[in-house]
Amino acid sequence: MPDKPDQTAFNFEAPQQERYDANAELSQMYQPLASELLPTEELKPVIDHIINDLAEQDMMQKAQGRIIVPFSQKHKSKRGMQSVYLDELQVFASGDYFDKPSPLGFDSLRQMVDQTPVLNAVILTRIRQINRFCRPQENEDSPGFVIRHADKDHQLESSEEESIKLLHRFVNNCGWEFNPRHRQRLKRSNFTGFMARVVRDSLTMDSAPIETEFKRDKSKGIDGFYAVDGATIRLCTEEGYQGGDEIFALQVVQGLVRTAYGYDDLIYVPRNPRTDVRLAGYGLGETELLVRVVTGFLNAMTYNIKGFDDNAIPKGMLHLSGDYDTNDLTAFKRYWNAMVKGINNAWTVPVMVSKDQESKASFERFGIEFDEMYFSKWMTFLTSIICAVYGMSPDEINFESFASSQSALSGSDTAEKLADSKDKGLRPLMAYLESIMTDYIIADFSDKYVFRWAGLDPEDKEKRHEMRKLILTVNEARAQEGQEAMEGPLGDAPLNPSLMSAWMQQQQQAQEDYGQVDEAGGEGEEQEQEAGSSGDDESDQNEPDESRAHQDFGGDERQGDFGKAFSIPTIYTVGDE
Repeated sequence: MPDKPDQTAFNFEAPQQERYDANAELSQMYQPLASELLPTEELKPVIDHIINDLAEQDMMQKAQGRIIVPFSQKHKSKRGMQSVYLDELQVFASGDYFDKPSPLGFDSLRQMVDQTPVLNAVILTRIRQINRFCRPQENEDSPGFVIRHADKDHQLESSEEESIKLLHRFVNNCGWEFNPRHRQRLKRSNFTGFMARVVRDSLTMDSAPIETEFKRDKSKGIDGFYAVDGATIRLCTEEGYQGGDEIFALQVVQGLVRTAYGYDDLIYVPRNPRTDVRLAGYGLGETELLVRVVTGFLNAMTYNIKGFDDNAIPKGMLHLSGDYDTNDLTAFKRYWNAMVKGINNAWTVPVMVSKDQESKASFERFGIEFDEMYFSKWMTFLTSIICAVYGMSPDEINFESFASSQSALSGSDTAEKLADSKDKGLRPLMAYLESIMTDYIIADFSDKYVFRWAGLDPEDKEKRHEMRKLILTVNEARAQEGQEAMEGPLGDAPLNPSLMSAWMQQQQQAQEDYGQVDEAGGEGEEQEQEAGSSGDDESDQNEPDESRAHQDFGGDERQGDFGKAFSIPTIYTVGDE
């Protein structure tokens, strides 16, 4: 019986030729037919996938072999920030701009402020405080703004003083148009109205954009500036708008792009900036931190309002026991109202007569009374949180603090009460506005001038008066009061009593030095003076010296005149007795 091919092919004892023939026979037996193979069109996607996968693996291996650091100076391609500023994969981009990733949009934040009295009170208080400074400072004690040289010790020249005066008018009118009617035609406001808009938008949503209008010749600088609705501004991605990388912001109204802004056309600087790559230029408004707090406050206020409007729970019920008909009940109502109802019967004791002992009237109290201020401590707590986030004392909006005892701000002096509040809230806000005006508006004309608020801390008048008494003379004090200087030595007299004796000694020494002979004079002049006065010496010895008789250095005040002793104008005159 011949061996099977599979046995012969793998039998090493069989001759080599037989094994070869057996392998050929096996290959022919198990070779698939054309009908048994997969179609070519079905294998092609699999083959392509394998080829692409191998190519990607090869590319990844090459990339890992040579890592390029983006911010390395060797590979730095352009000037500017090399780190990731905006992660476009995490933001919701609507075409050429992206919205601020926030649970509430700008319009919702604005509506939240409009519907919350405490937020409105905080923002209006800050606006009114800022408005006091929105005019050029008239004197060193009054609130206002000043434009001065960056170097405080710099002595201004006449041309610089004229430039500062013009810049004061420019800022006060938000541009070079000084006519109010023409300014209104240009949709410009004065500086007070401009700051009111900017402060409200900044405190509401931390979005206070400022549009700058240049003259036709941009080299001549800014012609005016405007406050823009912060809720309509959207920032562009790093690619810019429609390929223009110099356009960084758009004004979007009802989903339509209305205005495109370059870096020279719009000032958009958040007051509370963050490095979050999902924001990339947007700020953080205080209202975003107070969403839950405002919700709790509005719920408590709505609960109290509903209690006044829809409360139908009586204090109790009047229960009548006995056999009463309709006429008896009608008469009872009439008697009861006549004896109890009204303020005049508040303390009247009602007296009723029943038919028998079983008949009576009793009042049953329910024990449920509506408190007109439910959750008063809760609302006080929420108000304190709102004021803390804005850096404001509750006393500034006429609201009690959460603490039952007096706080650190509760002093006898109003200025001492609010000093800490100014440091936490008002000063940072004013510093932010100072930097905006200085860096983006005043610096466009000259970087040697700065914008500063003045009069925020007025000097105590009593302390200043005491200081003037210690360091000034009579004429210096009169000059500060706008009066003319006094003639004679009395105008140079110090106001400080402790310096009066030293000044008197200097005056006396000056009088004595004035009467001495100059040693540098000639001998003939000395002899002539001695000859001219020799005849008078004898008579002077016998006659009293009237000038000495009128001098007084501490004796009876009626015996002389203090002013004549130092050739000072007469202070008082005493007649002979």
